[in-house]
Amino acid sequence: MGTTISGVGVEAVEYAQESGTVRTQFDQEKTPASMAVVATLADVMDTDPVELDPLHSTVDADELDALVRVRNGTNGDTHVTFTHEEHTITVHSYGVVAITPEHELTAEKYERDEGR
Repeated sequence: MGTTISGVGVEAVEYAQESGTVRTQFDQEKTPASMAVVATLADVMDTDPVELDPLHSTVDADELDALVRVRNGTNGDTHVTFTHEEHTITVHSYGVVAITPEHELTAEKYERDEGR
């Protein structure tokens, strides 16, 4: 079952209340990792993706996409962790983006959303 966040299709969105981490799983055949990062971060921050600082101010998006591109399973997990917009972001080669904020605003947003 898929959903859309900030205009990008993802397969799953998961929120870990104890850590404030939001994880999204995306189809790497359809969505570059950099787009999944921007969409997830925009959702976490409850803002439009164009309002975010450009991702390239922190990390080379093309290199990020190339590094975590779909692997054939024999290479194991490759992941990249960096900080952008005061959030720790980890992108895994198996198609998962994990974002942990440095503040509690995310917890409040997802608790509100779950109450809908």
